[in-house]
Formats: sequence, structure tokens, C-alpha cells
Amino acid sequence: MPALDASVVVPARDEEPRLERTLDSLAAQAYDGRLEVIIVATGTETARVARAHPTVDRALIDDRGAGPGPARNRGAAAAGGDVLLFTDADTVVPPSWVRRHCRHYAAGDVVGVGGPLRPLEDGVRHRVLFRLLSDWWYRVSWPVGFVQQPGCNCSVRRTAFDAVGGFDDSLGFLEDTDLSLRLRREGAVVYDRACPVDTSARRQERVGYGSLFWTYLVGYLAYAVPGRSPSRDYFRY
Repeated sequence: MPALDASVVVPARDEEPRLERTLDSLAAQAYDGRLEVIIVATGTETARVARAHPTVDRALIDDRGAGPGPARNRGAAAAGGDVLLFTDADTVVPPSWVRRHCRHYAAGDVVGVGGPLRPLEDGVRHRVLFRLLSDWWYRVSWPVGFVQQPGCNCSVRRTAFDAVGGFDDSLGFLEDTDLSLRLRREGAVVYDRACPVDTSARRQERVGYGSLFWTYLVGYLAYAVPGRSPSRDYFRY
């Protein structure tokens, strides 16, 4: 089977200090098919870094600054790949990242793929909690149908993405989980535990793991316990 055309979409909001490292990791991809990289940039300096990097095919300016979901949708609308891959501007992907994601689509029923997250920052606390919350939690929840492709390590078959309407622009929180659960109506969503990415733990450091865990737990209840959970407004800005 010939390699599929793939497009990587990266939303980047004021990420000029970190974006180049992300782009360097995308430039190192070992992939035989056609690969394009699309940056959706908010901020003049972020756009400048994106346009200056040789691996970037298109740098779109996001004047709305409405969040990662709308930015990913805009990048996807400009993409030409059969597979859409999404990562973030504070994330470093391994050289096999695109290839590992795309190989799953040889199975015709696969519509989405996700993988684990590891912290870029050093420290036992980060490593242990990332392993627990961004790997083992997925291994437990995925088999029972609660699929949650993390936004910085996920891919979608283009036809399925269009069929479900992409990311919900109104959601500023758990928009990746929302997309994953809607994708299940179109086919299989696969968890590849051997396809990790390294991403920044700055949000965890700023907010705290306990507070972040509670916020996500309450949000997850909106899907798991219909009628007894927070309203959809919980997910909006």
C-alpha cells in the first residue's frame, strides 16, 4: 500500500520561544509519503518564526485567537492530506511519529489515532504523573469506549473529520475528547501506546496537578453521566 498523503496542523499562539523546536522535530520525520506542515499562528513573532522555517508549507494568521479548536479547524480546511495530524507548538515529536500514525490507516475501519504524552521538563513528579494521567488512564478508558485523543498527539482520517464536522469551535476545553467521542460513530479510534510525544508541563506547573485533575474529572462527567453532569457551558470559554 503506498504511503498516504499527510498534513500536520500546529496551532501556535505566542509560541516563538518554543515553536522552532517543534518544527525541527517535524522536519526530521522519516515518512515516505507526501507530508505538509501547516502552522496557524497568533502573534507577529510566532508567524515570523513559522514562515522562516523551511519545513513549513503554509503559515496562516489567526486574527481571532479563539482557541486551539478553531485554529485546528482552520488549518485542516487548508490541508490536502488524507490523514490530518495535530500537535502543539510546545511539543516535540519523534522521527517515526507521522509514520506510526499513518500505518494504522491501512485498516479501512480506523478513523483516528492517539498516543501517550511525556513531559519535556525533568523531574520524577512530572514523569510519574504524566505516565499515570497521560498514558495509563488512556489504556484503562480506551477499551471501555471513553476514547480521548490528546490534541498534541492525535490524527484523524480526513473523510471522518469532515463527516463529524471537525472540532467544535464553541469548546475551549476538552475539544479533543469531544472530537474523539464523535469520531467513534464513524469507525475505530486506536490508542498506540508506543507512539509518545514530549510536551511541556508548564500548564501543570502553573495550575497544579490536583486542580487540573479535578477540572478534567468534572468535565469528563459531562460525557459519562448524562443528566447529572455539568451543562455544556462548562466546556465553553
